[in-house]
Amino acid sequence: MLDANPEFTVNLPSGPFDRRIIAVCGSRSGRDLDKAAELGLTLVDGEKVAVPAVAQLPLTLECRVIYRQKENNALLPPEIRARFYPSIERSHDTDKDDHIIYFGEIVAAYLLG
Repeated sequence: MLDANPEFTVNLPSGPFDRRIIAVCGSRSGRDLDKAAELGLTLVDGEKVAVPAVAQLPLTLECRVIYRQKENNALLPPEIRARFYPSIERSHDTDKDDHIIYFGEIVAAYLLG
């Protein structure tokens, strides 16, 4: 998705919040689930990017991709490779595959509300 639209937000809690948000957003793929609908999140238009912030996670960093690089698994420590990148046939929907690392520039930072 970042290749199609190189903008993103990083949304962090400030004060009390529903911990289910972190549990779901940190473990479920957006390919499989509409996280905003599932969690009842309120999306707020970004100030400088075309992607939304999340009202329930009000500390917002708006970012634009400035660089991307394919991960080189050979440079990872052996224990990390063994745990997260086993040399087995992998299906397309596993998270144990090569990744692309995206570097972003923060273009706006604010607290919603």
